[in-house]
Amino acid sequence: MNPFETLSAPILAAFSELEPDDLVFAPPPKLDMGDVALRTFECARKLKMPPPAIAARIANEVAFGPDVAEVSTAGPYVNFKLDRAAFGRAIVAEALGRGAGFGSNGSGAGKRALVEHTSINPNASPHVGRARNAMLGDSIVRLLRFEGYDVEVHYYVNDIGRQIALLVLACDDPASMSFDDMLDVYRAANARAEAEPEFAEQGYALLARIEEGDAETRERFHAITDLCLKGQVAVLARLGIAYDSFDRESDHVRDPRLEPVVEALRERGAVFTDEEGRLSVDLSKLGHEHDEGRYIALLRSNGSSMYAYRDVAYTIDKMERGADLNLIVLGEDHKLHMQQIALILDAAGKAAPEPVYYAYILLKEGKMSTRQGKVVLLSEFLDEATARAAEKVDEQCTDLAAEERAAIAEKVAVAAIRFAILRVGANKNVVFDWESSLSFTGDTGPYVQYSCARIASILRKLAAQTGAPAPTEVAGEFPVETDAEWALLTKIASLHETVAAAVRQRSCAPVAQFALDTARLFTTFYHECPVIDAGSDAQRNARAQICMATRQAIENALGLLGIDALERM
Repeated sequence: MNPFETLSAPILAAFSELEPDDLVFAPPPKLDMGDVALRTFECARKLKMPPPAIAARIANEVAFGPDVAEVSTAGPYVNFKLDRAAFGRAIVAEALGRGAGFGSNGSGAGKRALVEHTSINPNASPHVGRARNAMLGDSIVRLLRFEGYDVEVHYYVNDIGRQIALLVLACDDPASMSFDDMLDVYRAANARAEAEPEFAEQGYALLARIEEGDAETRERFHAITDLCLKGQVAVLARLGIAYDSFDRESDHVRDPRLEPVVEALRERGAVFTDEEGRLSVDLSKLGHEHDEGRYIALLRSNGSSMYAYRDVAYTIDKMERGADLNLIVLGEDHKLHMQQIALILDAAGKAAPEPVYYAYILLKEGKMSTRQGKVVLLSEFLDEATARAAEKVDEQCTDLAAEERAAIAEKVAVAAIRFAILRVGANKNVVFDWESSLSFTGDTGPYVQYSCARIASILRKLAAQTGAPAPTEVAGEFPVETDAEWALLTKIASLHETVAAAVRQRSCAPVAQFALDTARLFTTFYHECPVIDAGSDAQRNARAQICMATRQAIENALGLLGIDALERM
C-alpha cells in the first residue's frame, strides 16, 4: 500500500491513462511550500502534456478528501498541505504492518532472475577492488529477492585459463598448500612465464591437453581451482555473500551449441582465418563500427578454444535457463568484450544477458593489480576493520560478554566496508582510504547502524519505564506536531520509491543514500522530540511508533545492502 494512496486514488480516478507508478511523491524543498509534493514529469510523458499544465489540472480539477487542507502548484510540482496526523498514522501503520516487507513493490512476483557476479580468476585471495563486483552483485540479488523475484546466483569459475595453467605447473602438490600461499605462487609463476618463454609454452601445452579431454590434466586443474575457490568463497562469506551455482569454464570447451553459431557467422561473411591460423570473427560484418575490438578469435590454429568461444557457449547456457531477467556484473574493462559477445549471439538469433558495469576501487597510487602484488587483500582488510571496530565496541559495551562484543565488531566491520562501496554509484570509482571507510561518524555504515541501536535503546528504556513495550497497533490519537517528526515520516514513506529506483538503476546506491538520510533525520528527531519524556501519553506512543517505523525502514534498507541492524553497539 502507498501511504499517500488518499492522494493518488482521486488523481488516478480523474486521469484513467495514469498508473500508480506514474505518481511520485516526495518532500518539497521547503516545508512552508507544503507537506508533500507530486512531481508531474512522469504524468506529463504519459498524458503528452507540459508538466506545469498537468500540475495545474490536478490542482484545479481533482477533488481530494478532508485530510488535504490545501493544494497549490509550483511549475511542474503539485504541493499538498495535509492533516499530518492522519498521514503520519498511515505511514507508521504501513511500516509496522508490513514489517520486513515494507518498501517492497512486489515487482518481481512470479518472475525468475539469474544473476552472475564475482567470477574472480582463481589464482589468489580476493582483494578489495575485486570485492566490489561481489558486493554489487550480492546487493542486486538482495534487491531482486526483496521485490519478489526467484533468483539464482551464478559464479563462473575460470578454471582453464593461462593463469591456472601456470599455477598447475608451479604446484606439484596442491594438497600440501594453503589458499593463502596462492598469491605468492602466482606472482612467481607469472614472473617466470614472462622471463622464460618455454615455461609459458608449457602452460599452453597443458591447456591443449585439457581441451583434448585428458582426465589427469583435468584433475590437476580441478585440484588447484577447487582449493582457490573454497578459499575465495570463505572470504566472501564473511561479507554475507553466497552463491547457488558454480559453473566451470572447462565444461564448455567442446560445447555443441557453438556449431550453429559459427555457421550463422559464416553465412554473414564474418568468419575468417587470421595470420596465426586462428578461427576469427570480423565484427564489422555484424555492425561493429570501430577499429578497436573489430576482430575476435574463437579457436586457435590447433582447434583448441579461446576464452571468447567458451564465453559464448556459457552465455547461451545461461540464457537457455529461461529467466525473466538475466544479469551479469562486470568491470568496466569488460564492456568491449561483452559487446563483442552480444554481437556474435545476435547474429545467431540469440539474446545476451543485461550487463551491469562498475568502475574500480582505487588505491591512492592507482588501480589494484594482482600480477604486480599491488593489492589490499579483502581478508586482511576485514581483519583490520574488525579489530578497529572491536576497540569501539569494547569501550561502549562493557556489560556484554566478550563473545557478543566480537560478533558485534564483525558486523560493524562488514557495515563499514559494504556501505562505503555500495553508496557510490557503480559507474564511479571508489577511492580506497582506511580512515574514511572505517570511521564511526559521518556518512558511514556504522553511523546508520548506530541509529538503529539508539532506537532500540530508547524502546528498551520506554518499556522499562512503562512496564510494557510500545504498541505495534496504530490506533487512536496520533499527534504529529513538529517539522522534525514530519520530515522523518515522509522520508520513511519514500522507501518504496527508492527501491523502485534502485531496481531501475540496477544499483543499491539509492538505498544507501536513503538509509543515511533517514539516520540523519532521526538524529534531528531524537534531539528535538523527546519520546520517554513526551508531553502526553498519546504523543509518547506516537513518537515511540515513529521510532519503530524508522528502525524498520532502516533495517530493511540495510538488509538490501547486506548489513545487519544492531540492537547494541
